[in-house]
Amino acid sequence: MPADDSLSLDQISHLFPQLENIQLIGTKGPQQIFSATLKSNFAPVILRLVPTEEADVFGWTPEFVIRSRAIVEQSHQGLLRVYEVGQAGPFTFIISAHSPYPRLADMEKIPQIKPQAALTIVRNLAEGLLTLHRKGIFHGGITPKQITIRPDGGDALLLPINIYPAQPPVDMGDFASPEWVTGAEPAFTPGMDIYALGLTLYILLTRTTPLEAQFAMPSSLIRCSDEVDAVVSRAINPSPRERYRDMGEFITDLDKAIARPAGGISVAPATPSVQPAMVLNGPRKGQSNVYYYLIPALIVGIVLTYTCILYKKDVAKMRSDYNEQVQKANEAKADVVRKANKAAKEARHHAPAVPAVPAPAASVPQPPIPAPQPAAPEKSAPHVPAEPGEINWSVQPGVKVRQSSTRNMLAAYGPEKAVDGNTSSELSDVSISATGVVEGKNAWFGIDFGAETNRPVEKIVIYTPANLTLLGTMEEFKVMLYDNEKNVLAEKTFTTTPSEKSTNISTWKLNSAVKARALRIESTSPARPLALTEVEVFGPEEKAEPETAPAPEEVE
Repeated sequence: MPADDSLSLDQISHLFPQLENIQLIGTKGPQQIFSATLKSNFAPVILRLVPTEEADVFGWTPEFVIRSRAIVEQSHQGLLRVYEVGQAGPFTFIISAHSPYPRLADMEKIPQIKPQAALTIVRNLAEGLLTLHRKGIFHGGITPKQITIRPDGGDALLLPINIYPAQPPVDMGDFASPEWVTGAEPAFTPGMDIYALGLTLYILLTRTTPLEAQFAMPSSLIRCSDEVDAVVSRAINPSPRERYRDMGEFITDLDKAIARPAGGISVAPATPSVQPAMVLNGPRKGQSNVYYYLIPALIVGIVLTYTCILYKKDVAKMRSDYNEQVQKANEAKADVVRKANKAAKEARHHAPAVPAVPAPAASVPQPPIPAPQPAAPEKSAPHVPAEPGEINWSVQPGVKVRQSSTRNMLAAYGPEKAVDGNTSSELSDVSISATGVVEGKNAWFGIDFGAETNRPVEKIVIYTPANLTLLGTMEEFKVMLYDNEKNVLAEKTFTTTPSEKSTNISTWKLNSAVKARALRIESTSPARPLALTEVEVFGPEEKAEPETAPAPEEVE
């Protein structure tokens, strides 16, 4: 540290005559953090100092300072006020308001917040960020340490700038969006801020992270509506393409969820649960008014119970319809591949039988008639292996996909995602299937080909996401092939390493084809979840049994 970095409090006070009661409260690398009071309005503030000669290394570049000065002009009830950004003596500094509320990182100090309050808090933060987005300013570094919440859940404030811009993204924990962690998006985008706010909402609702909750929908952990599930699931979708792209659209869906936080009719203003006793002609001594309330309470209880039953039935039907739609979509994709494979098979079968064109009288050779080529699959079709005679068994009709997590999973992490045929390495295209962690049990992901359709398997290709803090690292996992009696026919253990790409690829080529009923991918540790982007199971095309001609009758 340079000598100028050890200035006394008197020297610091001389550099900032607009402040009083300056006290050092902490350091973060070259940054020093002071509490103080503004002389102009007696507001409590935080003063952050970085030696100017180290500012670029810390991330406080001239561009960062210019962007921070633009934030000074902004003011919103969901954002902590930034009073001043500039240089004083040997330091670059930021003066911002000091919130007395606990931070989101200190969740144990915050009591349980009702769904409607959590939605309102996040909406207020989103509206504050929207004022910045309209100016082309994106936060890009929202963390639990930069969000303060009033203990009663009535208010929350966000520091509108990332004061640690040079820190690795992994230090942001689960709040770093996948495209920022992998480097697929080198610049800040609205989607990164929306992702962080979506996680904030999930934590406020459930008091846990998606990974700790095994990627369960909020409605499976607390009482909340499908609108809440929908807005959370879309906001934290790992694919930027499937996530909200605009903060205004996010706010619109938050408003819908606020109107129906627990399902049923729109929320009405709260009324006191106990009304003053209604006395006719004055109560007699010792007389109780309990009957005035007992009958209405019973009626209300019956209505609420009946409403809850209908609501649960509606939710079950909606989820059943969704699963049916996913199954139909997967079968349609598989049908495209099946038709392409069938066309290729017929082309190879008929090619030798094409009669040759007789040569003309002249001895000029004629070119052979080309064999018919199979129709090219549609662009949206699953990946088809280039090797002739190989079939991707994981996308064939009748295949069933399962995983160890039995809870209502977030839509972005369903088991069908790993067999949708998408092998793109672009993060904007990748879909992910993730499992949770169950104490004492290894997480697993399986593909069942069917008892009557055991498939010859000779190559397995597994695509796993890079080191995403939200999903886990897939550090070690086993791949096993089973027969109908669940005997292990073959197995192999893989160890993946983090990559700068959005996916890592692990390939297992067997020495010879193994006819298997099912494939299972299993974590080697109960503490590790699974996170897959695609699983492909290749094998040789099964040839039809040749028809044998009937034996000739013996002549007596």
